[in-house]
Amino acid sequence: MTIITRSENENLIHEDKSKDVATEVDPERVVWEFMNPAAWQNSIGEKDSIFRHTYEETRRQIVETAKRNGHDVIVEVGCGTGDVIGHLVTDVDCIGVDINKEFVNYCTERYAREGRNFYLADALELTQWWLAKGFHNKYQKPLVTCVNNTLNIMPENMRGAVVDEMLTLAGPDGLCLVTYWNGNFFSHAVLNYYQKNEALCGSFEIHKHVDWERRVLVTPTNYSTEWHTPPEVQQLLRAYDVDVPRMVSDGEPLWGQPHVNWEGLAVFVWFDQSSTSRAKGYYDSDDAQKFYQNIWGEDNLHVGRYDLLTAEEQQKPVHEQVALAQERHEIELINLVKSKMGDKPIRIVDLGSGFGGLLRRLWRSGHVWHGYGIDISAKMCQKARLLNAKAGCDQDIDIKEESFLDISMPDESADLVISMDALLHVGPDRQRRTMKEAARILRPGGWIIFSDIMEEETLADHTKMQPIYDRINLTKMGTVSNYRKALEDLGFTEFSSTLFSENIPKHYGSILEVLTEKGKSYDISDTYMAKASKGLEMWKTNAPGNISWGFIAAQKTKKVEI
Repeated sequence: MTIITRSENENLIHEDKSKDVATEVDPERVVWEFMNPAAWQNSIGEKDSIFRHTYEETRRQIVETAKRNGHDVIVEVGCGTGDVIGHLVTDVDCIGVDINKEFVNYCTERYAREGRNFYLADALELTQWWLAKGFHNKYQKPLVTCVNNTLNIMPENMRGAVVDEMLTLAGPDGLCLVTYWNGNFFSHAVLNYYQKNEALCGSFEIHKHVDWERRVLVTPTNYSTEWHTPPEVQQLLRAYDVDVPRMVSDGEPLWGQPHVNWEGLAVFVWFDQSSTSRAKGYYDSDDAQKFYQNIWGEDNLHVGRYDLLTAEEQQKPVHEQVALAQERHEIELINLVKSKMGDKPIRIVDLGSGFGGLLRRLWRSGHVWHGYGIDISAKMCQKARLLNAKAGCDQDIDIKEESFLDISMPDESADLVISMDALLHVGPDRQRRTMKEAARILRPGGWIIFSDIMEEETLADHTKMQPIYDRINLTKMGTVSNYRKALEDLGFTEFSSTLFSENIPKHYGSILEVLTEKGKSYDISDTYMAKASKGLEMWKTNAPGNISWGFIAAQKTKKVEI
Protein backbone atom coordinates (compact mmCIF):
# COMPACT_ATOMS: atom_id res chain seq x y z
CA MET A 1 0.00 0.00 0.00
CA THR A 2 2.88 2.37 -0.62
CA ILE A 3 1.75 5.47 -2.45
CA ILE A 4 4.69 7.85 -2.85
CA THR A 5 4.43 9.36 -6.31
CA ARG A 6 5.88 11.97 -8.59
CA SER A 7 3.20 14.35 -7.34
CA GLU A 8 3.54 17.17 -4.87
CA ASN A 9 3.73 16.38 -1.15
CA GLU A 10 6.17 13.55 -1.75
CA ASN A 11 7.92 14.56 1.45
CA LEU A 12 5.00 13.32 3.55
CA ILE A 13 4.99 10.03 5.37
CA HIS A 14 1.53 8.56 5.64
CA GLU A 15 -0.25 5.71 7.35
CA ASP A 16 0.09 2.01 6.53
CA LYS A 17 2.79 0.72 4.26
CA SER A 18 3.81 4.14 2.96
CA LYS A 19 5.80 4.47 6.17
CA ASP A 20 8.33 2.12 4.60
CA VAL A 21 9.21 4.69 1.97
CA ALA A 22 10.08 8.31 2.60
CA THR A 23 11.56 11.12 0.54
CA GLU A 24 13.08 14.38 1.75
CA VAL A 25 12.82 13.26 5.36
CA ASP A 26 15.76 13.07 7.79
CA PRO A 27 16.29 9.29 8.13
CA GLU A 28 17.48 9.70 11.72
CA ARG A 29 13.94 10.79 12.67
CA VAL A 30 12.39 7.63 11.29
CA VAL A 31 12.70 4.67 13.63
CA TRP A 32 10.82 1.94 11.80
CA GLU A 33 12.42 -0.58 9.45
CA PHE A 34 12.76 0.85 5.95
CA MET A 35 12.17 -1.38 2.95
CA ASN A 36 11.27 -4.35 5.10
CA PRO A 37 8.09 -5.83 3.65
CA ALA A 38 8.24 -8.86 5.94
CA ALA A 39 8.16 -6.65 9.06
CA TRP A 40 4.93 -5.03 7.93
CA GLN A 41 3.37 -8.27 6.81
CA ASN A 42 4.15 -9.97 10.10
CA SER A 43 2.62 -7.13 12.09
CA ILE A 44 -0.80 -7.50 10.50
CA GLY A 45 -0.76 -11.21 9.72
CA GLU A 46 0.22 -12.68 13.06
CA LYS A 47 -2.35 -14.85 14.79
CA ASP A 48 -3.53 -12.28 17.36
CA SER A 49 -3.40 -9.21 15.07
CA ILE A 50 -6.55 -7.08 15.24
CA PHE A 51 -6.40 -6.75 11.44
CA ARG A 52 -6.42 -10.45 10.65
CA HIS A 53 -10.20 -10.88 10.40
CA THR A 54 -10.51 -7.64 8.40
CA TYR A 55 -8.00 -8.81 5.79
CA GLU A 56 -9.81 -12.14 5.52
CA GLU A 57 -13.15 -10.38 5.06
CA THR A 58 -11.63 -8.09 2.43
CA ARG A 59 -10.42 -11.10 0.46
CA ARG A 60 -13.83 -12.77 0.81
CA GLN A 61 -15.77 -9.80 -0.51
CA ILE A 62 -13.39 -9.32 -3.44
CA VAL A 63 -13.46 -12.97 -4.48
CA GLU A 64 -17.22 -13.30 -4.08
CA THR A 65 -17.86 -10.09 -6.02
CA ALA A 66 -15.57 -11.17 -8.85
CA LYS A 67 -17.34 -14.53 -9.03
CA ARG A 68 -20.92 -13.23 -8.89
CA ASN A 69 -20.29 -10.26 -11.18
CA GLY A 70 -18.20 -12.05 -13.81
CA HIS A 71 -15.05 -9.92 -13.57
CA ASP A 72 -12.16 -11.13 -15.74
CA VAL A 73 -9.34 -9.47 -13.75
CA ILE A 74 -8.76 -8.13 -10.24
CA VAL A 75 -6.39 -5.17 -9.92
CA GLU A 76 -5.12 -3.93 -6.56
CA VAL A 77 -3.74 -0.39 -6.57
CA GLY A 78 -1.10 0.02 -3.87
CA CYS A 79 -0.78 -3.70 -3.27
CA GLY A 80 2.09 -3.33 -0.77
CA THR A 81 3.22 -6.72 0.46
CA GLY A 82 0.41 -8.54 -1.30
CA ASP A 83 -1.50 -9.40 1.86
CA VAL A 84 -4.81 -9.16 -0.01
CA ILE A 85 -4.31 -9.89 -3.69
CA GLY A 86 -1.55 -12.42 -3.08
CA HIS A 87 -3.87 -14.61 -1.01
CA LEU A 88 -7.06 -14.47 -3.11
CA VAL A 89 -8.45 -17.94 -3.80
CA THR A 90 -9.78 -17.39 -7.31
CA ASP A 91 -9.24 -18.42 -10.93
CA VAL A 92 -9.57 -14.80 -12.03
CA ASP A 93 -6.32 -13.11 -13.10
CA CYS A 94 -4.89 -10.96 -10.32
CA ILE A 95 -2.62 -7.94 -10.82
CA GLY A 96 -0.91 -5.96 -8.08
CA VAL A 97 0.37 -2.42 -8.65
CA ASP A 98 2.68 -0.46 -6.35
CA ILE A 99 5.22 2.32 -6.69
CA ASN A 100 7.59 0.81 -4.13
CA LYS A 101 10.08 -1.35 -6.01
CA GLU A 102 10.98 -3.32 -2.89
CA PHE A 103 7.38 -4.32 -2.34
CA VAL A 104 6.87 -5.25 -6.00
CA ASN A 105 9.99 -7.44 -5.91
CA TYR A 106 8.88 -9.00 -2.64
CA CYS A 107 5.43 -9.82 -4.01
CA THR A 108 6.85 -11.17 -7.27
CA GLU A 109 9.11 -13.58 -5.39
CA ARG A 110 6.52 -14.60 -2.82
CA TYR A 111 3.46 -14.96 -5.05
CA ALA A 112 5.00 -15.82 -8.42
CA ARG A 113 2.43 -18.23 -9.80
CA GLU A 114 -0.22 -18.39 -12.53
CA GLY A 115 -2.52 -15.38 -12.42
CA ARG A 116 -0.42 -13.41 -9.90
CA ASN A 117 1.50 -10.56 -11.51
CA PHE A 118 2.97 -7.47 -9.87
CA TYR A 119 4.03 -4.25 -11.54
CA LEU A 120 5.79 -1.03 -10.63
CA ALA A 121 3.42 1.81 -11.52
CA ASP A 122 2.32 5.25 -10.38
CA ALA A 123 -1.23 5.44 -9.02
CA LEU A 124 -1.68 8.74 -10.88
CA GLU A 125 -0.80 7.10 -14.20
CA LEU A 126 -2.82 3.90 -14.05
CA THR A 127 -4.59 4.45 -17.36
CA GLN A 128 -1.38 5.21 -19.22
CA TRP A 129 0.28 2.12 -17.72
CA TRP A 130 -2.77 -0.07 -18.47
CA LEU A 131 -2.81 0.99 -22.12
CA ALA A 132 0.97 0.59 -22.47
CA LYS A 133 0.69 -3.00 -21.22
CA GLY A 134 -2.10 -3.71 -23.68
CA PHE A 135 -4.40 -4.89 -20.89
CA HIS A 136 -7.31 -2.93 -22.34
CA ASN A 137 -7.35 -5.44 -25.20
CA LYS A 138 -7.20 -8.46 -22.88
CA TYR A 139 -9.66 -7.53 -20.11
CA GLN A 140 -13.19 -6.18 -20.50
CA LYS A 141 -14.54 -6.17 -16.95
CA PRO A 142 -11.91 -5.25 -14.35
CA LEU A 143 -12.51 -5.16 -10.60
CA VAL A 144 -10.19 -2.36 -9.44
CA THR A 145 -9.42 -2.18 -5.72
CA CYS A 146 -7.54 0.11 -3.36
CA VAL A 147 -7.96 -1.42 0.07
CA ASN A 148 -6.74 -1.23 3.67
CA ASN A 149 -6.90 2.56 4.00
CA THR A 150 -4.48 2.99 1.10
CA LEU A 151 -6.38 5.86 -0.52
CA ASN A 152 -6.36 7.69 2.80
CA ILE A 153 -2.57 7.54 3.11
CA MET A 154 -2.02 9.40 -0.13
CA PRO A 155 -1.44 13.16 -0.17
CA GLU A 156 -4.91 14.66 0.03
CA ASN A 157 -4.63 16.59 -3.21
CA MET A 158 -4.08 13.44 -5.30
CA ARG A 159 -6.78 11.14 -3.89
CA GLY A 160 -9.53 12.28 -6.23
CA ALA A 161 -7.26 11.89 -9.24
CA VAL A 162 -6.44 8.32 -8.23
CA VAL A 163 -10.15 7.51 -7.89
CA ASP A 164 -10.71 8.88 -11.38
CA GLU A 165 -7.86 6.74 -12.70
CA MET A 166 -9.45 3.70 -11.07
CA LEU A 167 -12.80 4.48 -12.70
CA THR A 168 -11.17 4.94 -16.10
CA LEU A 169 -9.32 1.65 -15.77
CA ALA A 170 -12.52 -0.15 -14.67
CA GLY A 171 -14.33 1.10 -17.75
CA PRO A 172 -18.09 1.10 -18.31
CA ASP A 173 -18.52 -2.55 -17.26
CA GLY A 174 -16.06 -2.69 -14.36
CA LEU A 175 -16.34 -2.03 -10.64
CA CYS A 176 -14.18 -0.26 -8.06
CA LEU A 177 -13.61 -0.86 -4.36
CA VAL A 178 -11.86 1.30 -1.77
CA THR A 179 -11.75 0.51 1.93
CA TYR A 180 -11.06 2.70 4.94
CA TRP A 181 -10.35 1.92 8.56
CA ASN A 182 -13.58 2.23 10.53
CA GLY A 183 -13.42 5.16 12.97
CA ASN A 184 -15.70 3.33 15.41
CA PHE A 185 -12.71 1.12 16.24
CA PHE A 186 -10.02 3.79 16.40
CA SER A 187 -9.39 3.52 20.14
CA HIS A 188 -9.24 -0.27 19.84
CA ALA A 189 -6.55 0.06 17.15
CA VAL A 190 -4.51 2.62 19.11
CA LEU A 191 -4.36 0.45 22.20
CA ASN A 192 -4.13 -2.97 20.59
CA TYR A 193 -2.09 -2.38 17.45
CA TYR A 194 -0.24 0.93 17.19
CA GLN A 195 1.09 0.89 20.73
CA LYS A 196 2.29 -2.68 20.26
CA ASN A 197 4.17 -2.02 17.00
CA GLU A 198 6.77 0.53 17.98
CA ALA A 199 9.25 -0.83 15.43
CA LEU A 200 6.91 0.17 12.60
CA CYS A 201 5.20 3.35 13.76
CA GLY A 202 7.43 4.59 16.57
CA SER A 203 6.65 5.15 20.21
CA PHE A 204 4.12 7.80 21.21
CA GLU A 205 2.20 9.18 24.16
CA ILE A 206 -1.54 8.58 24.22
CA HIS A 207 -2.51 12.00 25.55
CA LYS A 208 -0.01 13.90 23.42
CA HIS A 209 -0.07 12.30 19.99
CA VAL A 210 -3.64 11.00 19.66
CA ASP A 211 -6.51 13.26 18.59
CA TRP A 212 -9.47 11.21 19.82
CA GLU A 213 -12.12 13.56 18.43
CA ARG A 214 -10.73 13.54 14.89
CA ARG A 215 -9.48 9.95 15.23
CA VAL A 216 -5.98 10.81 14.12
CA LEU A 217 -2.63 9.48 15.37
CA VAL A 218 0.62 11.25 14.49
CA THR A 219 3.73 9.86 16.19
CA PRO A 220 7.03 11.72 16.77
CA THR A 221 8.50 9.77 13.86
CA ASN A 222 5.91 11.27 11.47
CA TYR A 223 3.91 8.05 11.24
CA SER A 224 0.23 8.99 10.89
CA THR A 225 -3.12 7.29 10.54
CA GLU A 226 -6.65 8.64 10.23
CA TRP A 227 -9.85 6.66 10.77
CA HIS A 228 -13.39 7.51 9.57
CA THR A 229 -16.90 6.35 10.41
CA PRO A 230 -19.06 4.98 7.53
CA PRO A 231 -20.99 8.27 7.05
CA GLU A 232 -17.68 10.17 6.98
CA VAL A 233 -16.34 7.75 4.37
CA GLN A 234 -19.44 8.35 2.27
CA GLN A 235 -18.80 12.09 2.50
CA LEU A 236 -15.12 11.69 1.60
CA LEU A 237 -15.98 9.83 -1.59
CA ARG A 238 -18.47 12.51 -2.57
CA ALA A 239 -15.62 15.01 -2.40
CA TYR A 240 -13.94 12.86 -5.06
CA ASP A 241 -17.08 12.99 -7.26
CA VAL A 242 -18.23 9.50 -6.23
CA ASP A 243 -21.74 9.35 -4.81
CA VAL A 244 -22.73 6.06 -3.16
CA PRO A 245 -25.98 6.66 -1.21
CA ARG A 246 -26.85 3.03 -0.38
CA MET A 247 -25.46 1.83 2.96
CA VAL A 248 -25.74 -1.74 4.27
CA SER A 249 -25.18 -1.98 8.01
CA ASP A 250 -25.74 -5.69 8.39
CA GLY A 251 -26.21 -8.80 6.30
CA GLU A 252 -24.46 -9.66 3.05
CA PRO A 253 -23.06 -6.96 0.76
CA LEU A 254 -24.94 -5.98 -2.40
CA TRP A 255 -22.68 -7.98 -4.69
CA GLY A 256 -21.70 -6.03 -7.80
CA GLN A 257 -23.80 -2.97 -6.92
CA PRO A 258 -22.60 0.45 -5.72
CA HIS A 259 -23.00 0.58 -1.94
CA VAL A 260 -21.21 1.03 1.39
CA ASN A 261 -20.88 -1.80 3.91
CA TRP A 262 -18.64 -2.40 6.89
CA GLU A 263 -17.24 -5.45 8.60
CA GLY A 264 -14.44 -5.81 11.12
CA LEU A 265 -12.18 -2.76 11.05
CA ALA A 266 -12.96 -1.85 7.43
CA VAL A 267 -15.54 0.27 5.62
CA PHE A 268 -16.07 -1.03 2.06
CA VAL A 269 -17.14 1.38 -0.69
CA TRP A 270 -18.16 -0.22 -3.98
CA PHE A 271 -18.79 2.06 -6.97
CA ASP A 272 -18.75 2.22 -10.77
CA GLN A 273 -19.05 4.83 -13.49
CA SER A 274 -22.76 5.27 -12.73
CA SER A 275 -21.69 6.64 -9.33
CA THR A 276 -19.85 9.65 -10.73
CA SER A 277 -20.22 12.57 -13.09
CA ARG A 278 -16.50 12.22 -13.95
CA ALA A 279 -16.38 16.02 -13.67
CA LYS A 280 -13.58 16.09 -11.10
CA GLY A 281 -11.18 14.02 -13.17
CA TYR A 282 -12.02 16.01 -16.26
CA TYR A 283 -11.64 19.46 -14.74
CA ASP A 284 -8.43 18.49 -12.89
CA SER A 285 -6.68 17.35 -16.07
CA ASP A 286 -3.84 19.52 -17.36
CA ASP A 287 -5.48 20.10 -20.73
CA ALA A 288 -8.80 21.08 -19.15
CA GLN A 289 -7.05 23.59 -16.91
CA LYS A 290 -5.31 25.17 -19.91
CA PHE A 291 -8.57 25.20 -21.84
CA TYR A 292 -10.69 26.82 -19.15
CA GLN A 293 -8.12 29.30 -17.91
CA ASN A 294 -7.05 30.51 -21.35
CA ILE A 295 -9.92 29.81 -23.73
CA TRP A 296 -13.08 29.91 -21.62
CA GLY A 297 -11.79 32.61 -19.28
CA GLU A 298 -9.66 32.72 -16.13
CA ASP A 299 -12.45 33.95 -13.86
CA ASN A 300 -15.50 32.35 -15.44
CA LEU A 301 -16.71 28.88 -16.39
CA HIS A 302 -20.24 29.72 -17.44
CA VAL A 303 -22.28 30.74 -20.48
CA GLY A 304 -22.53 34.41 -21.47
CA ARG A 305 -25.40 36.77 -22.30
CA TYR A 306 -24.59 37.66 -25.90
CA ASP A 307 -28.09 39.11 -26.28
CA LEU A 308 -26.99 41.94 -23.96
CA LEU A 309 -23.95 42.98 -26.02
CA THR A 310 -24.18 46.30 -27.81
CA ALA A 311 -23.79 46.54 -31.58
CA GLU A 312 -20.30 47.95 -31.04
CA GLU A 313 -19.34 45.10 -28.69
CA GLN A 314 -20.54 42.54 -31.21
CA GLN A 315 -17.85 43.78 -33.59
CA LYS A 316 -15.03 43.05 -31.16
CA PRO A 317 -12.78 39.96 -31.47
CA VAL A 318 -14.59 36.79 -30.44
CA HIS A 319 -12.53 36.21 -27.29
CA GLU A 320 -13.45 39.70 -26.08
CA GLN A 321 -17.13 39.06 -26.82
CA VAL A 322 -16.98 35.89 -24.70
CA ALA A 323 -15.53 37.77 -21.73
CA LEU A 324 -18.05 40.62 -22.04
CA ALA A 325 -21.01 38.23 -22.39
CA GLN A 326 -19.94 36.31 -19.29
CA GLU A 327 -19.58 39.57 -17.38
CA ARG A 328 -23.10 40.61 -18.42
CA HIS A 329 -24.47 37.31 -17.11
CA GLU A 330 -22.82 37.78 -13.72
CA ILE A 331 -24.09 41.36 -13.49
CA GLU A 332 -27.60 40.14 -14.26
CA LEU A 333 -27.35 37.57 -11.46
CA ILE A 334 -26.17 40.26 -9.04
CA ASN A 335 -29.10 42.45 -10.07
CA LEU A 336 -31.42 39.54 -9.37
CA VAL A 337 -29.81 39.07 -5.95
CA LYS A 338 -30.33 42.77 -5.22
CA SER A 339 -33.98 42.56 -6.19
CA LYS A 340 -34.54 39.71 -3.72
CA MET A 341 -32.17 40.56 -0.87
CA GLY A 342 -31.17 44.22 -1.14
CA ASP A 343 -27.62 45.56 -0.90
CA LYS A 344 -26.59 44.41 2.58
CA PRO A 345 -23.61 42.05 3.03
CA ILE A 346 -24.75 38.44 3.45
CA ARG A 347 -23.42 34.89 3.76
CA ILE A 348 -23.20 33.40 0.27
CA VAL A 349 -22.47 29.85 -0.87
CA ASP A 350 -21.52 29.24 -4.52
CA LEU A 351 -22.10 25.65 -5.71
CA GLY A 352 -19.55 24.73 -8.36
CA SER A 353 -17.54 27.90 -7.84
CA GLY A 354 -14.72 27.04 -10.26
CA PHE A 355 -12.08 29.79 -10.24
CA GLY A 356 -14.24 31.89 -7.89
CA GLY A 357 -14.93 34.81 -10.24
CA LEU A 358 -18.60 35.21 -9.31
CA LEU A 359 -17.89 35.38 -5.58
CA ARG A 360 -15.14 37.95 -6.18
CA ARG A 361 -17.53 40.08 -8.23
CA LEU A 362 -20.12 39.87 -5.45
CA TRP A 363 -17.39 40.77 -2.93
CA ARG A 364 -16.35 43.82 -4.95
CA SER A 365 -19.99 44.92 -5.13
CA GLY A 366 -20.24 44.79 -1.34
CA HIS A 367 -22.60 41.81 -1.08
CA VAL A 368 -20.30 39.40 0.73
CA TRP A 369 -20.28 39.24 4.52
CA HIS A 370 -18.66 35.85 4.10
CA GLY A 371 -18.50 33.68 1.00
CA TYR A 372 -17.98 29.95 0.51
CA GLY A 373 -16.98 28.44 -2.82
CA ILE A 374 -17.79 24.73 -3.20
CA ASP A 375 -16.04 22.81 -5.97
CA ILE A 376 -14.72 19.27 -6.42
CA SER A 377 -11.81 20.27 -8.66
CA ALA A 378 -8.60 20.48 -6.63
CA LYS A 379 -6.84 22.55 -9.28
CA MET A 380 -9.71 24.99 -9.66
CA CYS A 381 -9.91 25.43 -5.89
CA GLN A 382 -6.18 26.03 -5.74
CA LYS A 383 -6.40 28.64 -8.51
CA ALA A 384 -9.42 30.29 -6.86
CA ARG A 385 -7.50 30.69 -3.60
CA LEU A 386 -4.58 32.30 -5.44
CA LEU A 387 -6.89 34.71 -7.27
CA ASN A 388 -8.72 35.52 -4.03
CA ALA A 389 -5.45 36.33 -2.30
CA LYS A 390 -4.41 38.51 -5.22
CA ALA A 391 -7.74 40.37 -5.05
CA GLY A 392 -7.46 40.76 -1.26
CA CYS A 393 -10.66 38.85 -0.47
CA ASP A 394 -9.16 35.61 0.83
CA GLN A 395 -10.13 36.49 4.41
CA ASP A 396 -13.76 36.90 3.39
CA ILE A 397 -14.09 33.95 1.00
CA ASP A 398 -13.36 30.31 1.85
CA ILE A 399 -12.86 27.79 -0.93
CA LYS A 400 -13.92 24.23 -0.05
CA GLU A 401 -12.84 21.30 -2.19
CA GLU A 402 -15.90 19.12 -1.81
CA SER A 403 -19.09 17.99 -3.49
CA PHE A 404 -22.18 20.16 -3.37
CA LEU A 405 -24.07 16.93 -2.67
CA ASP A 406 -22.52 16.92 0.81
CA ILE A 407 -21.50 20.38 2.04
CA SER A 408 -19.52 20.71 5.26
CA MET A 409 -21.51 23.65 6.58
CA PRO A 410 -23.94 23.77 9.50
CA ASP A 411 -27.71 23.90 9.09
CA GLU A 412 -29.16 27.35 8.34
CA SER A 413 -25.70 28.95 8.08
CA ALA A 414 -26.20 30.79 4.74
CA ASP A 415 -28.42 33.62 3.51
CA LEU A 416 -28.01 32.93 -0.20
CA VAL A 417 -27.05 29.94 -2.35
CA ILE A 418 -25.92 30.67 -5.90
CA SER A 419 -24.56 28.67 -8.81
CA MET A 420 -23.73 29.23 -12.46
CA ASP A 421 -24.06 26.38 -14.94
CA ALA A 422 -22.56 23.76 -12.61
CA LEU A 423 -25.51 21.68 -11.48
CA LEU A 424 -26.12 20.05 -14.88
CA HIS A 425 -23.14 17.74 -14.31
CA VAL A 426 -24.86 15.64 -11.63
CA GLY A 427 -28.13 14.92 -13.47
CA PRO A 428 -31.76 15.38 -12.33
CA ASP A 429 -31.77 12.89 -9.44
CA ARG A 430 -28.69 14.38 -7.81
CA GLN A 431 -29.91 17.87 -8.63
CA ARG A 432 -32.85 17.19 -6.32
CA ARG A 433 -30.40 16.12 -3.63
CA THR A 434 -28.39 19.29 -4.25
CA MET A 435 -31.53 21.32 -3.67
CA LYS A 436 -31.95 19.40 -0.41
CA GLU A 437 -28.44 20.44 0.68
CA ALA A 438 -29.22 24.03 -0.29
CA ALA A 439 -32.39 23.90 1.80
CA ARG A 440 -30.44 22.51 4.73
CA ILE A 441 -27.79 25.23 4.81
CA LEU A 442 -30.14 28.14 4.03
CA ARG A 443 -31.68 30.11 6.89
CA PRO A 444 -35.45 30.67 6.89
CA GLY A 445 -36.20 33.37 4.34
CA GLY A 446 -32.97 32.69 2.44
CA TRP A 447 -32.85 32.48 -1.34
CA ILE A 448 -31.40 30.16 -3.94
CA ILE A 449 -30.60 31.91 -7.22
CA PHE A 450 -28.77 30.12 -10.00
CA SER A 451 -28.43 29.51 -13.71
CA ASP A 452 -28.22 26.09 -15.27
CA ILE A 453 -28.22 24.33 -18.62
CA MET A 454 -31.28 22.07 -18.89
CA GLU A 455 -33.19 20.21 -21.54
CA GLU A 456 -36.51 21.41 -22.94
CA GLU A 457 -39.54 20.02 -21.14
CA THR A 458 -41.30 18.36 -24.09
CA LEU A 459 -39.70 19.51 -27.32
CA ALA A 460 -36.28 17.90 -26.96
CA ASP A 461 -35.20 15.60 -29.80
CA HIS A 462 -33.61 12.69 -27.95
CA THR A 463 -31.65 11.62 -31.01
CA LYS A 464 -29.92 15.00 -30.96
CA MET A 465 -29.72 14.97 -27.17
CA GLN A 466 -27.89 11.63 -26.96
CA PRO A 467 -24.49 13.06 -27.96
CA ILE A 468 -24.97 15.74 -25.30
CA TYR A 469 -25.83 13.09 -22.69
CA ASP A 470 -22.73 11.14 -23.69
CA ARG A 471 -20.58 14.24 -23.54
CA ILE A 472 -21.47 14.98 -19.90
CA ASN A 473 -21.77 11.34 -18.78
CA LEU A 474 -25.55 11.41 -18.17
CA THR A 475 -28.60 9.52 -19.36
CA LYS A 476 -30.81 12.60 -19.09
CA MET A 477 -30.66 16.23 -17.98
CA GLY A 478 -32.68 18.30 -15.57
CA THR A 479 -35.56 20.56 -16.48
CA VAL A 480 -37.17 23.68 -15.04
CA SER A 481 -40.07 21.61 -13.75
CA ASN A 482 -37.68 19.17 -12.08
CA TYR A 483 -36.10 22.03 -10.14
CA ARG A 484 -39.50 23.55 -9.33
CA LYS A 485 -40.87 20.29 -7.93
CA ALA A 486 -37.73 19.66 -5.87
CA LEU A 487 -37.74 23.16 -4.38
CA GLU A 488 -41.45 23.22 -3.62
CA ASP A 489 -41.18 19.85 -1.86
CA LEU A 490 -38.45 21.38 0.31
CA GLY A 491 -40.53 24.36 1.45
CA PHE A 492 -39.52 26.93 -1.15
CA THR A 493 -41.98 29.42 -2.60
CA GLU A 494 -41.71 32.50 -4.84
CA PHE A 495 -40.34 30.24 -7.59
CA SER A 496 -39.41 31.96 -10.84
CA SER A 497 -37.55 31.03 -14.00
CA THR A 498 -36.34 33.27 -16.81
CA LEU A 499 -34.78 31.69 -19.90
CA PHE A 500 -32.26 33.01 -22.42
CA SER A 501 -31.69 29.74 -24.28
CA GLU A 502 -30.66 31.33 -27.58
CA ASN A 503 -27.29 32.14 -26.00
CA ILE A 504 -26.25 28.49 -25.74
CA PRO A 505 -25.38 27.81 -29.41
CA LYS A 506 -23.84 31.28 -29.67
CA HIS A 507 -21.62 30.69 -26.64
CA TYR A 508 -20.38 27.24 -27.63
CA GLY A 509 -19.79 28.40 -31.18
CA SER A 510 -17.77 31.35 -29.90
CA ILE A 511 -15.68 29.17 -27.61
CA LEU A 512 -15.03 26.87 -30.57
CA GLU A 513 -13.74 29.83 -32.60
CA VAL A 514 -11.40 30.90 -29.79
CA LEU A 515 -10.12 27.34 -29.29
CA THR A 516 -9.44 26.94 -33.01
CA GLU A 517 -7.60 30.26 -33.12
CA LYS A 518 -5.62 30.10 -29.89
CA GLY A 519 -5.56 26.50 -28.64
CA LYS A 520 -2.11 25.54 -29.92
CA SER A 521 -0.53 28.70 -28.50
CA TYR A 522 -1.52 27.53 -25.02
CA ASP A 523 0.03 24.08 -25.51
CA ILE A 524 -3.29 22.25 -25.40
CA SER A 525 -2.77 18.73 -26.73
CA ASP A 526 -4.01 17.76 -30.19
CA THR A 527 -6.09 14.96 -28.66
CA TYR A 528 -7.88 17.32 -26.27
CA MET A 529 -8.30 19.94 -29.01
CA ALA A 530 -9.95 17.43 -31.31
CA LYS A 531 -12.29 16.07 -28.63
CA ALA A 532 -13.19 19.53 -27.30
CA SER A 533 -13.83 20.86 -30.80
CA LYS A 534 -16.16 17.98 -31.56
CA GLY A 535 -18.02 18.55 -28.30
CA LEU A 536 -18.36 22.30 -28.82
CA GLU A 537 -19.64 21.80 -32.37
CA MET A 538 -22.16 19.27 -31.06
CA TRP A 539 -23.50 21.76 -28.47
CA LYS A 540 -23.64 24.52 -31.09
CA THR A 541 -25.55 22.34 -33.57
CA ASN A 542 -27.86 20.36 -31.29
CA ALA A 543 -28.78 22.93 -28.63
CA PRO A 544 -31.44 24.91 -30.55
CA GLY A 545 -34.88 23.59 -29.63
CA ASN A 546 -33.43 21.01 -27.24
CA ILE A 547 -31.57 22.96 -24.56
CA SER A 548 -32.95 25.63 -22.24
CA TRP A 549 -30.80 27.96 -20.14
CA GLY A 550 -31.49 30.76 -17.73
CA PHE A 551 -32.12 31.82 -14.12
CA ILE A 552 -34.07 30.02 -11.43
CA ALA A 553 -34.87 31.61 -8.08
CA ALA A 554 -36.84 30.52 -5.03
CA GLN A 555 -37.16 31.48 -1.36
CA LYS A 556 -37.10 29.13 1.62
CA THR A 557 -40.27 30.08 3.48
CA LYS A 558 -41.54 26.83 5.00
CA LYS A 559 -40.03 24.46 7.52
CA VAL A 560 -39.81 21.01 5.97
CA GLU A 561 -38.24 18.02 7.71
CA ILE A 562 -35.11 17.11 5.72
